[in-house]
Amino acid sequence: FSQAAMRGYHDSMLTVVDRLVDSWDTAAAGGEYVDVPKSMTSLTFDVIGRCGFSYDFDSFGRTEPDPFIAAMSRALEYINRSSNDIPILRALFGRSAREQHERDIALMQETVDRIVEERMRSGEQHGDLLDLMMHTVDPDTGEQLDRESIRNQVLTFLVAGNETTAATLGFAVHFLSRHPEVVAKARAEITEVVGADGRIGYEQVAKLRYVRRVVDETLRLWPAAPGYFRKVRGETTLGGRTLPKGSWVFVLLPQLHRDPLWGDDPERFDPDRFAPEAVRKRPAHIFKPWGTGIRACIGRQFALHEAVLTLASLIRRYDFAPEPGYELDVHEAITLKPRGLKVRLSRL
Repeated sequence: FSQAAMRGYHDSMLTVVDRLVDSWDTAAAGGEYVDVPKSMTSLTFDVIGRCGFSYDFDSFGRTEPDPFIAAMSRALEYINRSSNDIPILRALFGRSAREQHERDIALMQETVDRIVEERMRSGEQHGDLLDLMMHTVDPDTGEQLDRESIRNQVLTFLVAGNETTAATLGFAVHFLSRHPEVVAKARAEITEVVGADGRIGYEQVAKLRYVRRVVDETLRLWPAAPGYFRKVRGETTLGGRTLPKGSWVFVLLPQLHRDPLWGDDPERFDPDRFAPEAVRKRPAHIFKPWGTGIRACIGRQFALHEAVLTLASLIRRYDFAPEPGYELDVHEAITLKPRGLKVRLSRL
């Protein structure tokens, strides 16, 4: 995810964004509402497939969702649901769901094995993540990743690179549909930096600072991951409670991101909270949508570039109108994401 790598990913991202726009143009012409979570899942799945593994899942060209996406969604639901249930009840009454979960995991593994096998058989070099996994030697041991490790890493990137950014883009469109003044301000910036039409260049994405604020404010209110754990290294006091060494603390991000330090009405969507002068006034630890420490999100720059590029492409092309009567329904399946979200589009 270096700058050079990101530059190489940019055109692949644009190709998939163009497919999203084509599908939304069709919906706009017919006066239809678009299913935002479904569209964003297709977008981010195809982006990580093309950028990470030079593999085209062609989600926008299919009449039915890719079987991998369906299996992945069910698998995440199962993991989230079963992580807090009672094991004996799961064993007694959860046989059907467990067997479906096993089939889903097998399908996902078979899909990735096919991608890796095709790359090995072709012998082609693409300069993507898969090439790095297949050909990079550990500098200390001289070893390479074995096939099982490659499969597991590919699965990690396909899941993490899809679910999180899709959720963020979905929430962002929800907020934009309810804040036309934010859309207008973002569109003015996009016109100034990029122009009213034409392709958005790699260097221009970083100059879309207000669009980036839209992304950050979306992540503040609804981060893709609900939180992270920290282990207590020595007995300490937190919130008036004594925590013994070895105990765990869960940092609930939606609550942290609504702390009074964010100012009046922290529930309100306001991208100007991330204006430079406002950021400097707040402690850095109050905004942690990417996690923290050495296991913070490795794909942060990738996700931010993809999100800003996608939103800029949509904002300068459409106005968004919410579905009447819709109230934001936040659903958790490992990640937090909007459910049942639809908007009507108007071409500019």
